[in-house]
Amino acid sequence: MRVAVTADVHLRTQGEHSERYNALENIFQQMSAEGIENLLVAGDLFDKDFSNYSEFEELCRKYSKLRLHIIPGNHDPGISGKSIVGDNIHIYTDPTALQFGSTTFLLIPYEEKGEMGEKIAEMEKEIEGKDWILVAHGDYYGGLKELNPLEPGTYMPLSRKDLQRFKPRTVLLGHIHKPLSKDNVHYPGSPCGLDISETGRRSFLVYDTVDGSVVSRDVATDILYFNESFVIVPRDDEASILQQEMKKKIESWGIDPCDHPKISVRVVARGYATDRGAILEALKQGFERFKYYKDEGPKIDELFVSSDRQLNAIAEKTMKLIDELDWDFAGDEPVREQVKTAALSVIYGN
Repeated sequence: MRVAVTADVHLRTQGEHSERYNALENIFQQMSAEGIENLLVAGDLFDKDFSNYSEFEELCRKYSKLRLHIIPGNHDPGISGKSIVGDNIHIYTDPTALQFGSTTFLLIPYEEKGEMGEKIAEMEKEIEGKDWILVAHGDYYGGLKELNPLEPGTYMPLSRKDLQRFKPRTVLLGHIHKPLSKDNVHYPGSPCGLDISETGRRSFLVYDTVDGSVVSRDVATDILYFNESFVIVPRDDEASILQQEMKKKIESWGIDPCDHPKISVRVVARGYATDRGAILEALKQGFERFKYYKDEGPKIDELFVSSDRQLNAIAEKTMKLIDELDWDFAGDEPVREQVKTAALSVIYGN
């Protein structure tokens, strides 16, 4: 048996965000085509301060052969079977063990100030001696922590000690909107980017209860966000180097040209240049085929001019040394662009 998994859809009304409903429906369509009957929603199906569920109920009636198993997240903690009605909609407001095939799935709804380990311990008799899967909503503190600048703090943490003690076969979590996987812990991420911070192709997961495999599937979304930044170093060929970097960035997206109209992009150049105008023009040309996020255009607010040849030479050498470092870093460590920007601030004293 295969089970689909998603989270963090953050539905509101169709009028506000139809793209989120369309992403969810695309998951339904793929499930129907492949004969997958059960969808696990690991929290935040709905956005905060939202209570109009009729459009979601209508969508579920359209796919009546599918069964949705939903736990509340930190944005929709008040949802229940009393507020959302549907023959194929099941909402679990208490820890619940479900059986799919020979595998037990332990669903743990989000609880403010709660810890997953405590909730698993309460259900230990349900999973003892079994091959079981954890489905929950919160932060994993075991080498897969992805900082969320929009939601600082800790949300129902799961520790590595919890995994060592209770030994789930696989962990399927909501809350982090970026698709992430490490060892047996998986975040499907949001199936549709909510804003410019959620970039690239979006996905959902399919778990196979027979072989224990977790496979990521692309979601066909109405919009694709990309947020690109470029660190500029003053040199005579700075504009041509930028053109090459832009080309590589766009190719790395892996987006078919037929989907280019879906792209919404933010482009930022920061650092130091000999000609800010030439850099701005290069950015405009490089991304002219795409829509800009909120029509904001290329940003060069953090790009300055330097004519100091000695400092410029030091900056160029420093950037080369930084590029030569091993950048296989963990998610909460600084990225290359941050290190470069900090280095330029030291070099130029800004």
